[in-house]
Amino acid sequence: MRLIILITFLIGISQMAFAEAVNYHILTEQSKAGFFYHVGKNRLKGVFPRYSADISIDFENTVNSKINVIINTSTARTGFFIATQALRSKRILDATTYPDITFVSTSVEISDTNATIDGLLTVRGITKPLILNAEFIQQLESFKADRQNLHLRLTGKINRHDFGASGYPNGIGEMLTIMIDARIRKE
Repeated sequence: MRLIILITFLIGISQMAFAEAVNYHILTEQSKAGFFYHVGKNRLKGVFPRYSADISIDFENTVNSKINVIINTSTARTGFFIATQALRSKRILDATTYPDITFVSTSVEISDTNATIDGLLTVRGITKPLILNAEFIQQLESFKADRQNLHLRLTGKINRHDFGASGYPNGIGEMLTIMIDARIRKE
């Protein structure tokens, strides 16, 4: 009897030791990366059409999870041409000098269909901490049963002046809301 208990215990421990994060790839044609900003009292939207992500999720041991994103600044767009040119200019993103915005997660906490992702955001060569809130957009039953295809929405807020993107301070608000609406598939 002791032998059976010992074997059961060892099998349980070995399964825990071999548990690991599941890699996902982002379906870019079904996903969106963007931001909201203010010009006066008007809330406007911008998008980043080119980006990539490295996503690994371990629902059992979230310390093994990571979500890293690279956004191409030269493709950033707003709703109209002049604002798009201003966004890419040296006064805001300086897309020529800094072609990428990166987010590298440092910790991931998952509960039910929500997650909190702490990480480091780098814009214009300046790195600052950022907390992203993630919501898995699925019914709880579906989410627990099928983790092959997931839909998640990540949101966070930054002050653009913290990253030296301070151009046009009298016209453009300082706070930006980041939003990534991602559809991901298990590799």
